[in-house]
Amino acid sequence: MAPRKGEPGRFLYKELAAEFRAQIQSGALAPGELLPSEASLMKEREVARSTVRQAFDLLKAEGLAASKQGKGVYVLDPKMLVRNAQKRLSREVWESGRSIWSVDLEGREPEVQVDVAPDEPAPERVATVLGADRVCRRRRVFSLDGRPLQLSTSYLPADLAAQAGVDREDTGPGGSYARLAEVGRRPVAATERLRARIAMPDEVEALNLGAGASVILIERIVKDEADRVLEINEMTLDAAKYIVEYDFPL
Repeated sequence: MAPRKGEPGRFLYKELAAEFRAQIQSGALAPGELLPSEASLMKEREVARSTVRQAFDLLKAEGLAASKQGKGVYVLDPKMLVRNAQKRLSREVWESGRSIWSVDLEGREPEVQVDVAPDEPAPERVATVLGADRVCRRRRVFSLDGRPLQLSTSYLPADLAAQAGVDREDTGPGGSYARLAEVGRRPVAATERLRARIAMPDEVEALNLGAGASVILIERIVKDEADRVLEINEMTLDAAKYIVEYDFPL
């Protein structure tokens, strides 16, 4: 039933969001398709602009829609990404020349923006964990179908990064871990810690999130066979698009 104006005790924006949610999940509204404009919905449904915006914000927070400057609000693929740490960090993945990111995507191709600082002072905590005062800092924004999904910043000792050739944007087949293995510093162990919180303003902008959206923060520390830390990776994931999965024997 379409929301009706002026009925006490009804959350009209939730009803409007539920209507679009059902259409997105059923496929009636396809990924990339624009939702009706604020003005048209205000006129058609006789609701306030704030009601429409709250409905759109709810869909954005659920990862079902996103806004595009000058275009409006468009539909996103409702399918979640399953991030399995054991599978994506498996030696078989990077030794075969695949990127660990590809494990999450089931054959789809991501867009990756990379910014590399080959040699810069290490942040205090990074310096303590890495045991290095100078680091190679690698920042990446991972997107799928034009929508940013994950921010990632890696820190490696600057001298090791230069030796392994990972102090440049393109690290080649298998990525950084394959290059580290080639210079005798094969990654053999990783520890990940994660937590969730409301997105900060800069994260909302970078990940194109809706108001009140949440993010998953993951910190990964990778070590070699001599128990030396090779990398610290700090990741920020759109919580509405990810399921974090772990496998372990019982």
